[in-house]
Amino acid sequence: MFGDAIVNFLSIQNPIIAFGTLKNWSRRALYNKIDLCTQSCYSQIIPGLYLSNARAAADRDVLRHLKITHVLTVEARRLPKSAFVDSDISTLYIRANDTPQTNLLPYFPMANAFIEEGIQKGNVLVHCHFGVSRSATLVIAYIMQKYGLRYEQAFNFVRQRRRFINPNPGFVNQLKQYQRINYDVRGIKRLEAYMNVNARKHRYKIASFAAVLVGIVVPLAVLGFFFII
Repeated sequence: MFGDAIVNFLSIQNPIIAFGTLKNWSRRALYNKIDLCTQSCYSQIIPGLYLSNARAAADRDVLRHLKITHVLTVEARRLPKSAFVDSDISTLYIRANDTPQTNLLPYFPMANAFIEEGIQKGNVLVHCHFGVSRSATLVIAYIMQKYGLRYEQAFNFVRQRRRFINPNPGFVNQLKQYQRINYDVRGIKRLEAYMNVNARKHRYKIASFAAVLVGIVVPLAVLGFFFII
């Protein structure tokens, strides 16, 4: 089903790119001497889709260099507004902590729609604090749904391009559940995710809301029909 396209994607070279100087050894999260706290670090996953840490997402030079049109933040806090001043970048903010108890599954359809829009219209950057767990989870979910991959396949695909991704155990279970339900998140949880999300701009808003309603109203209508008969 994904055949040649995945083979082609697997052949893409994607070096980790970092900016800045090394400092603050005591609080460094290191990968190959890259300080994920203080240095911009991003990785191309597929053409048009980048996974990064917060430092890269807030770096206007990085955004300009990559020609980013969409930024998806999955973090406990928003990026500073200064990152998007005088910019036409569309942003989606999902408030989430990096804990096994945090449920990202209901947000997968919304994140997928935003990522797909970003790829179609330009380039999209998905990030959390380090670009290791939360944002990696959303990117894996997108790759799973887009190419019909199992969790293990999508995880390995993303890890080949950003070798230090490490979704926490709760997120791994959610991704495996996403596979079991055939990438189809429906019902009240999807509506709650839509209502909870905070976005500066997401132009797919009406379409996403319509999709949410379909996932809720149609099953209820069918249920009501059976009660009537």
